[in-house]
Amino acid sequence: MQGLALIDFDNFRRRDKKSKADLEIDARTLVDQVARTFVSAHPDTRELDVRLYGGWTDTDGLPSRDASWLHELLPELRGRRHGLIVRPVLATTMIRFPEFLLRGTVRGRNQRQKMIDGMMGCDVLHVVAHGQIRIGLVTDDDDLLPAALSAHDTNAGMLTWMRGRRVGSAVNDSFLKSKGLPLHGCTSGL
Repeated sequence: MQGLALIDFDNFRRRDKKSKADLEIDARTLVDQVARTFVSAHPDTRELDVRLYGGWTDTDGLPSRDASWLHELLPELRGRRHGLIVRPVLATTMIRFPEFLLRGTVRGRNQRQKMIDGMMGCDVLHVVAHGQIRIGLVTDDDDLLPAALSAHDTNAGMLTWMRGRRVGSAVNDSFLKSKGLPLHGCTSGL
């Protein structure tokens, strides 16, 4: 079985760490933990495509500093992890529109990310509606709750929500559980 992890990278990176080395540690740790959790949630998965969402392009379509740093690291993140063949990429386009580079996913002097939740929500809905790929939505951002619930309702059993906080600690967890949406904690090391 094929797997797909949609990761809100900026949601899990350590805010106090800004160097290239810190970014690499966060990326390695996160990809490793997601692969481990994916195997636990879906033991029949053999391959895992990983889309890292973040502020990768400015309004001119040029890569951000973090995108340049992570792009260099991607070949090292590819390979076997916890029995899975893992293939990470930076998500600079929507799955539905791979030919269209989204500009402005990072803006301003503070390099704030934009459009990431919308992009992830559209991607999870598109993939669930058009395939038989198991999906891990990796975020602590409740802004994605409507998309996750809609995706699960569209094709139950294909989506797992993976996040850093303890399962049961969010205000909507009991409702999500009552609807059968699987929740897993996976990012304890960040």
